[in-house]
Amino acid sequence: MTATSSLSKLVITILVVFHLGMQLSNLIELTSHVSGGGYNRVEAKDCFDCPDLPQRAIYTTDFSIANDTKPPPSYLEWSTKKPKIPSDWSYATPLLAKVPTKHSSPDPTKKVIVHYHMQHNAGTSFFQVARKFTAATRACWQTHKHCFVSYNEEVEANNIRNNYHQHGIQYVSYEAMLPPRFPLPFVSESARDGLFFTTILRDPMKRLISWARSDRYKPKQIGAPPENFWNDVTGNSGIYVRENLNVRWLSGVLETITEDHVNIAKCRLQLFDLIIVDTLYDTAVNDVICPLNNWEGNRYCNATKARAEYKSKKPNPLNGTDSHFVGAWIERLRPSFELYDYARILSYAQLNALGVKDIPQISEVPSYIETLSKYTNIEFFVSKKSRVNFDNIDRFHPPKEFCDNMKLVWGSNTDEVPYIRGIGALDSL
Repeated sequence: MTATSSLSKLVITILVVFHLGMQLSNLIELTSHVSGGGYNRVEAKDCFDCPDLPQRAIYTTDFSIANDTKPPPSYLEWSTKKPKIPSDWSYATPLLAKVPTKHSSPDPTKKVIVHYHMQHNAGTSFFQVARKFTAATRACWQTHKHCFVSYNEEVEANNIRNNYHQHGIQYVSYEAMLPPRFPLPFVSESARDGLFFTTILRDPMKRLISWARSDRYKPKQIGAPPENFWNDVTGNSGIYVRENLNVRWLSGVLETITEDHVNIAKCRLQLFDLIIVDTLYDTAVNDVICPLNNWEGNRYCNATKARAEYKSKKPNPLNGTDSHFVGAWIERLRPSFELYDYARILSYAQLNALGVKDIPQISEVPSYIETLSKYTNIEFFVSKKSRVNFDNIDRFHPPKEFCDNMKLVWGSNTDEVPYIRGIGALDSL
């Protein structure tokens, strides 16, 4: 090993250790601060079915992002492009849609499942469950008028309900980055009527590795050392940027992620009827999704058969990778780990509130720390107040007033077709 190489590794080590130390200090405190206000904790109730679960944090400041007389905050900025509306814009049958005979007739007593599919978060597996029982969109297309027809939640909701009543589409999967102002999930009870909102969040590191194993990944240099993978993925690729995709898609950010973007993502999570984290996937599907519309039978809706853990046959891109690169990428995923831990608490609480019994215990170790320990062999002590559980949920909640303002924005949009980036989007003007 050359002196230059040794010095380079020493510098990387010092920088990573220093930055990790700073982040660990922040993690232990986990107290949010936004310019102009402070985060006040409230006493956590010792229960998982508190009706005010998403509303437990109090934020003190005096601003309203819904006030049209003030310039909109930067985190609400989106492209000024407009979608090109075709003259014959109308419903078209989704690809891969299959309607079994006994489920072909719409039933007003059943729910339409509206799923938000963030790539490499097991959304395709979830779709495979739905399509065994009903007509489903693997990814709803704006061009086929499946979704994204309006910023107004009532108009968007009516389109989903009409597609169910007229065409039997009982499972709608959104698979695109959400514009910051786009309402998903819907806010008002009238818009949510007859709909059931779900999303899946996977451990951020596992999600990144899943992406790395996908056929989309092509190394720039065949036979290059493993660390070249980590160098390659630092580049951007539009909405399919490699790092922190979940935070980006939930908040609509292409550039630098700020605390406001993380808060938008958390505020959206509060509106889902069921957040499914990877470690609770089987429980959520068997005990909530299948009974929701009386889906029974086969290996998908059979409580006696546990789903075997999927193991990819493709090589692990981490094999032989220098721990310095791994540690640096774990640090890059910091916003996603924070969002994932919040989702884990909400997911467990939602399952409990829905009456699910024997819910598997989730790890209380912060996922950021757990991942660092796994890949870098660094040992950490996690204090009781830093653990991921309902007792500490106030440390993970976004500011209440921030969420209240975002919900006001999402619930008060005019009827305008949104410009989106992603699968099935209309062309832009």
